[in-house]
Parts: sequence; C-alpha cells; structure tokens
Amino acid sequence: MRARVILYNKENKAVLLIHRFKNGRNYWVIPGGGAEKNETPIDTAIREINEELNIHLKPNDLMHFFKYKGKEYEEFFYTEIPYSVAPKISGEERERASSDNVYQPEWITVKEVTKINLMPPEIAAKIVTLI
Repeated sequence: MRARVILYNKENKAVLLIHRFKNGRNYWVIPGGGAEKNETPIDTAIREINEELNIHLKPNDLMHFFKYKGKEYEEFFYTEIPYSVAPKISGEERERASSDNVYQPEWITVKEVTKINLMPPEIAAKIVTLI
C-alpha cells in the first residue's frame, strides 16, 4: 500500500508535486510513498510528507480523496497548506538523488496539471475536479 497527499495552496491555486527525472524519463508524482509495517494509510501519508518535504501534518489535516488500484494499491489524501515556496527534498529521496535520479518539488497550477506527465495519468483529471 502507498499513500500520497495532494498539497494544495488555495491562494495560488496550485498543487505541490515532485518533478522526477529518472534514467532519461521526465514525469511528475504526488508526494508520498510506501507503508511501513502495521501503518495505516493516514500514518503513511503523514510520515512520508514529513520525511520527503519536512512538512508536518496531523491526521485532522487530511481529507481522504480517493483510492487507486494500478500496479499497487494507493490511497490519496488532500490538504490545504499556506506555503508558496516549494520546500527542498529531504529524507531517503535526498540520499538517493543523483544526476540520473532527480527529485524536484515544484508548485504547479491546477490549470497546468493536465498538461504535464503526471503519474499515474488518471490523477490529473481528479485533481482538476477537486478545485
């Protein structure tokens, strides 16, 4: 199970995504990651956002948004945050980063979400309906 969080800045009408450059591929993902032993989806989401972006969330901050079954089962949550400057990547992602494996947090306006290579592709349409 994986958990991801759509971090939305209402003032800028933008979501915080991770721009990935990996082995010649150029794509975007919603921040989050895999569960550790006995973690609930919400616990996973909170831990992953803290580790990856150093953003501290509480369970009450997150609204369940939808479930997705692709290669893996994923739960998506939603929250609004006041930040307008993209944080630096941290945690395991920072340690794994290299010239062939880049993690770049960036704000993308909701209007632009359907124009980028967001993975999995079905998520862009769901984000547009959220805002």
